[in-house]
Amino acid sequence: MKILMLTPHYPPEIRSVSLLMSELAEDLAAQGHAVTVITPYPPEHMDEARGAPPPAREEARGVRVFRVRVLPFVKVAPAIRAVTHFTLAGSMAAAGLRAGRHDVILAYSPPLTVGLACDVLKRAWRAPFVFNVQDLYPQALVDLGLVRNPVVLRVLEWLERHAYRHARAITVHSAGNRDALVARGIAPAKVTVIPNWIDTTAVVPGDRNNGYRAELGLGARFVVLFAGVMGYAQDMAIMVEAAARLRDLGETDVTFLLAGDGVRRSEAEALVRARNLDTVRFLPFQPFDRYPQLVSAADCCLVTLQPTVATPVVPSKIAGILAAGRPVLGALPAGDARTLIEQSGGGLCVPPGDAAGLAEAIRRLIRDPALGASLGTAGRRYVEAHLSRTTAAQAYTRLLTTVVGREGTDS
Repeated sequence: MKILMLTPHYPPEIRSVSLLMSELAEDLAAQGHAVTVITPYPPEHMDEARGAPPPAREEARGVRVFRVRVLPFVKVAPAIRAVTHFTLAGSMAAAGLRAGRHDVILAYSPPLTVGLACDVLKRAWRAPFVFNVQDLYPQALVDLGLVRNPVVLRVLEWLERHAYRHARAITVHSAGNRDALVARGIAPAKVTVIPNWIDTTAVVPGDRNNGYRAELGLGARFVVLFAGVMGYAQDMAIMVEAAARLRDLGETDVTFLLAGDGVRRSEAEALVRARNLDTVRFLPFQPFDRYPQLVSAADCCLVTLQPTVATPVVPSKIAGILAAGRPVLGALPAGDARTLIEQSGGGLCVPPGDAAGLAEAIRRLIRDPALGASLGTAGRRYVEAHLSRTTAAQAYTRLLTTVVGREGTDS
C-alpha cells in the first residue's frame, strides 16, 4: 500500500506525538508499504528548532518526510493557534497533492482541522482516510475552560462531526474513548481501539545509578520525576504542593525533577519560587535516546491531570514509565488512565488535586523500597503483554488493509 500520514508533530520535535507517529511510520515501511509523512517544521521558538532546520524533503528509515511551514501553534495565544490550525490543514492538503496519489490516508488529531486536509485528498484520490483520535476535541477544551465562545464551540463541533462522518475508520487509544464516540452516534463498527504503544526493546528497566544521577548531582536522593508536556491538562500545582508537604514532614532527601515545557511551566516555576523549594528542579525536554535513562534514574514518576478533565485521556507517558519498570504515581480523575495504572499493577493513584494524598504515596515508596520494586516489575510485565510496538503496528496494518479493500469494493 501507499500510505500518507498527516501529523502535527514529528522528529526532531520532542513530543510523545512525534515518537508515536515516527515509530508507526517506520514500522509500516518495514512491512513493505510506501509511507509518506507530511508534518510541519518544529516551531521556531522551541529548543529543537535552534540548530539547522531539518530538510524540506528527506527519506529516513524508509519513510519519505515532507515538511510544511506554518505559523507557530505551540505556546501561542489561542487566536493565533486557531488561525494556524486552518493554515496547517491547507498546507498539508497542498503538500499531499504534490506528493501524488496514495491508497489510504492516516491522520493524527488534534487538531481537528487536519480532517479538512484528509477530505480534500480523499476526494482528489478517491482514497479512504483513517482518523486517529487522541483527544476528544472540543469537549477536552471545554473541560479545561479553554473554549467559552459559543461561535468558536460551534465551529469546533462542526469540524468534529465533519471529520468523523467522512473518515472511513476512526482509531482511539482506549475503550472509554470508543464508548464516548459511540454515545455521540458514531457506528461502533467504525471505531477501533488500538492502545498507544511503547517500544519494549528500546525502553527497558535500567540502572538507577546511571549517568543522569551523576550529571545532576543527585547521589542517593529519592527522585520523583515528571517528564513531558506541561500543558493545560496537566496539574503542575499538585506536584509543587506535594513537594512542599514532604519538606514540611521532614522528607528532605527528595528531589522532584520536572522535565519538559509547555504553557504551565512558568506557572510551576513561579509556585516553586513562592514556596522557596530547593527540592524541585526543572529540566528542558530530553532527547528521545536519553529519555529511558532519565526514567531509570527516577524512583517513581508522576502523571497528573486537572480535576476538570472529564474526557477519557490516557497520557502516553504511562506506558513508557511502566516499560522502564518504575512505579507510576497518578493524581487522576476516574477514567481510562487511572484504570490502566490500576489494571497493570504498576502504580498507585490518588484523586485529582489531592496533594496530601500524592505526598503520602511518595512517602510510602520512600519508606518501602520493596513496594516500588514490585510495582515496577508488575508494570513491565503488563506492557510486554499488552502494549508492545509490534502489536500496535500489526493492528494498524490490518485496519488500513481492510479500509483500502472496502473502498475498492464500494467504488
